[in-house]
Amino acid sequence: MEETQFTFEPYPPEPRRRKRSRRISVWLCLLCIVLAAAFAVLFTSLYYVRRFSQLQAVSEAVELVRKNYFFFDDKTTEENMVTGALKGLSAHMGDDYAEYYTKAEYEELLSSNSGNFIGMGVLVSDMGDNNFVITAVYDNTPAQEAGILVGDQLIRANGEPAKGKTLHEFLELITHEEGDVNTVVVLRDGQELSFTVTMRQVYSPYVTYKMLGDGIGYIYISGFHGQVVREVKDALADLKVQGMQALVLDVRDDLGGSLNDVCDIADLFLPKNQVITTVRSRINKEVVYRTHSDGVDLPIAMLVNGNSASASELLSGALKDNGVAKLFGTQTYGKGIVQTFFDINFGRDGTIKFTTDAYYTPAGVCIQGTGITPDEIVELPESLTYYSIPSIPYESDTQLQAAVAYLKGMDQ
Repeated sequence: MEETQFTFEPYPPEPRRRKRSRRISVWLCLLCIVLAAAFAVLFTSLYYVRRFSQLQAVSEAVELVRKNYFFFDDKTTEENMVTGALKGLSAHMGDDYAEYYTKAEYEELLSSNSGNFIGMGVLVSDMGDNNFVITAVYDNTPAQEAGILVGDQLIRANGEPAKGKTLHEFLELITHEEGDVNTVVVLRDGQELSFTVTMRQVYSPYVTYKMLGDGIGYIYISGFHGQVVREVKDALADLKVQGMQALVLDVRDDLGGSLNDVCDIADLFLPKNQVITTVRSRINKEVVYRTHSDGVDLPIAMLVNGNSASASELLSGALKDNGVAKLFGTQTYGKGIVQTFFDINFGRDGTIKFTTDAYYTPAGVCIQGTGITPDEIVELPESLTYYSIPSIPYESDTQLQAAVAYLKGMDQ
């Protein structure tokens, strides 16, 4: 009798089966990762091709120049063309405040805003009819050391007369490199005086201040840059020592500056936990800036005009809406938007600036295009058009006089 035998192959040992299973899982995971990466690259490429297809015209133009331009220079020509394209982009995006800066231009902007520059350390104002008068001499500068004074009229620079020139043309006669030696001639009390000054780095403060008498202090802020926060703090501390009981805060001709700086300064004048401004953008729906400490408890009158813009309007709106200050002067500029700087990489080291936010006063108003209306409209005499704010004589400054009269009247 035949016996049929069935031979059963035993299952592989359990450890071997687990190892094989793991190997398959690893390969499947790797395959999924590769496929996901491939699809990501594909979709990203399609996205950029579709989104930036219009830039193909720029690429084609560059290539045509590269092949056909007789004076083509591999480095210089392409560099200038790309810089021009980026400047053109910022100039034609419909944003009046957009701008592209090369690395050198951006560094120069930062240096200028810091308050540091190469010069003799004076502020010159055009009083009309070629009357160029020194209206400020900064501390620890070549001009101060040479003996130049506020009120001196510049009549010659390096042998060239001021007569027949604009202020800009006249100042171009003075060189501004480190170590440059310049000779200027001024008219003081009918006498011509000659000064030789050696240019070096100086700091131009953004704050000037003084006591006006009758316990009224005066602070002028020309911009929200550099060390302006510290300068305002120092001014307040010094004026308090001198017996300040009320304050005129002047932001006329102040074109603005840093959002952080103006908020820090608002914190010096407003009570704790008060709204300074609300900023809205496409990325962050709403950011509310509030004060963190109690500011000075003083009656405040603010001076504004048509050149008070951006950060100076933000400060004016914050103090006005919170009932801390009364505004005197004329309608402000009307810049209720904020610009942000972005780096452009890919070996360019450039920077582009454009509008990213709008800000609102504590009352919820965006002043873009409209400005802020002072509580009391006061015009300056037309004859003072050329004067810088610090150089306006008190007896002619109708706006400052109105602010002082208001503060004096509060004591009655």
